[in-house]
Amino acid sequence: MWIVPILVAVGFAIGFYLDIPFDRIPDIYIALIFLALLDGMTYGLVRDLGGQKRNNGPVLIRLALGLAVGSFIIYFGEKSGIDLNLIALLPLALGFALNLYKFLPK
Repeated sequence: MWIVPILVAVGFAIGFYLDIPFDRIPDIYIALIFLALLDGMTYGLVRDLGGQKRNNGPVLIRLALGLAVGSFIIYFGEKSGIDLNLIALLPLALGFALNLYKFLPK
């Protein structure tokens, strides 16, 4: 579960010290990365609280697949001239919402 926050911290440190120009990256990709990280962190918390510790593989696979599929949908939409941005963000947003639903008292 701790692999995702560590990767986020490393990413922020690299971005801070290497002065990466984020203004050249389209906003929809930043939103996709942010939602994928939120989904990955909450999925890791759900697995951790559910007793499925010591296995970060599913969390990283979910994070990588969410980013890959969302990026492909956005890129395909840009090339074809169709606005598919919300469709690319929808699975990650639903995954995040379902992870948060598991924290509600029953």
